[in-house]
Amino acid sequence: MMNKWIDLSMPISTDHVRWKSAVEKKGSFDEGDLFEATQLQVSCHAFTHMDALSHIKKGAYNILDIPIETYIGEFHVLDLAAVITDNFAITPEVLESIWPQAENVKKVIFKTCWDTHYSYNSREFWGNSPYITFESAAYLAEKNLEIIAFDFPQDYPIRGWLTDTMDKPLTKHVTHHHLLMKGVTLVEYLCNTKRITSPVIDALMIPIAIKNTDGAPCRVLIKNK
Repeated sequence: MMNKWIDLSMPISTDHVRWKSAVEKKGSFDEGDLFEATQLQVSCHAFTHMDALSHIKKGAYNILDIPIETYIGEFHVLDLAAVITDNFAITPEVLESIWPQAENVKKVIFKTCWDTHYSYNSREFWGNSPYITFESAAYLAEKNLEIIAFDFPQDYPIRGWLTDTMDKPLTKHVTHHHLLMKGVTLVEYLCNTKRITSPVIDALMIPIAIKNTDGAPCRVLIKNK
């Protein structure tokens, strides 16, 4: 149904190949407790999440400083599902070929369907990912966007976790350097974008309300139009 809400969130789990998280029972019916009570420990930058500028700039704004209107509303779909392959470089020419014809585009979401190539709980998902080139990040920065959502690990150095390395400087993390540094909100690690069937969608990308944090886990729900 066209009006059905669709979840694009990568669920938080305790058995992910990349991140260590903990979901523990602190209250249990089996142990005679009055309530079941679960405690969660997870990075604010794991699974589907939203970045604030303080993630890369000391003293900058935090997650609760991002206006709600930024991450709720109409998003234009950048559909690359038909061309994506392992280690596909998303160049300015590629972006130009799919850029929406509408005026005043402020919110965009990538549809590469990368999780149909590899499970998001596999090393290949992270190590063979398509990526945004330096030039494409600069291209996107010129578009004066408010928010971009990605369904693939968009900066090439993200795959460095496979070898326990963090590539420096920040300029190599191109979407963070060109976009987040400019104030463009980044939503990372969506899945299930194969369910997107229209060129424009309505979306709710709601970060958990956590004080004084540089990011937050995020629930992403969309409707096709």
